[in-house]
Order: sequence, then structure tokens, then C-alpha cells
Amino acid sequence: MRPDQRMASIEEVAFGVFAERGYSASGLAEIAERAEVSKTLLYHYYPDGRPELMVAVMGGLAHDLLAATGQAVSAPVTAEARLTRFVEAFLGHFVERPEAFRLLFRDPWGSGDPAVVGRSVQTNVELSGQLIEPLARSGAPGAALVTSTQGVIGFLLAATELVLSGQVPPHQAVDASVRFLVAGMAGLDDLAR
Repeated sequence: MRPDQRMASIEEVAFGVFAERGYSASGLAEIAERAEVSKTLLYHYYPDGRPELMVAVMGGLAHDLLAATGQAVSAPVTAEARLTRFVEAFLGHFVERPEAFRLLFRDPWGSGDPAVVGRSVQTNVELSGQLIEPLARSGAPGAALVTSTQGVIGFLLAATELVLSGQVPPHQAVDASVRFLVAGMAGLDDLAR
């Protein structure tokens, strides 16, 4: 097997183990056994061990999420429509893949691993960056845009928690999120004046 194929296979197995057991309860020995490789080979590909492997898994999950949300905001429609599409894509992605939410946004903070936490933060910043362009048309100052887009992501993370815990149906979370965020966009217009 070529090295890139072997790494993809290991990361797929690691994803399954991390999703099943959680990052903190998962060990390299179990991943190596399920991937049918030695721990030595794991360390060959991931010299920093479990944190580096988790960051690789998170990178793939973030890529999938960012592809979905990026497509949502790329359509030539109004900023409000882009925001609506972004919310639908974000929540829809995690309704379909709740384990991705856990590994990207829940598990990192309890891991104690700076690289793992850093990858979660990076995903948050990348998502925020996708919203800058649609919201920039408001003419609001840059600091307000950065604060607002980070706030949108924080809001959506909280809404996703509510959906995944069964407290709020997905369609209601999308509707409430869009209404709240569109009202916030109107406030950005006021900052531009």
C-alpha cells in the first residue's frame, strides 16, 4: 500500500475509534490493532502520536464541513439568502454526522492537547472567514465584522448542541437561527452609518 493510501486508511480507522470512544478514551494501540498496523508504523506516520492523528482526522472533517458551508455561501444571492444557506448547511451537516460535531468542537476542549484545541479553533476561524464576504457588504467596520462572524459561529455551535441533544427540532433551529442572525445583520448596517 502506498504511504498516502496507508495514512488515509489509518485516519479512517482512527475516526471510527475516536467517534466510538471519544478522543480522551481512545488509544493508539486500539487504532493500530483495528487498522492492522503496528504502533511503530503509526508513529512513523504520526510522530507526535495520538494528537497528530486526531488533528489529521479533524482536518478531514473540517474539509467536509467547509466544503458544504462554502458551497452554501458561494451562490450569487443576497447576503440574507447566503446566511440562510450557511445555517442550513452547517446544521444539516451535523444532523447527518453528529460524530463530526463531537470530534471537531466538543472533544478538543477536554483533551488537554494544544494541537487538538488549535485545530478546533482553526475550523472556527475558517467558518467565520466564509461569512466575512456576505456580511462585509453592510459596510460595517472590520472589527465589527470579525466579532459578528465569530458570534454567528458560536451561536450555531450552541444551536447544534440543542439539536443534537434532541431539545430542538432541526427545522426550528434553522428558522430561529436565521431570524436572529438576520436581525443582527440589520444591526451591522447601523454600525456602518
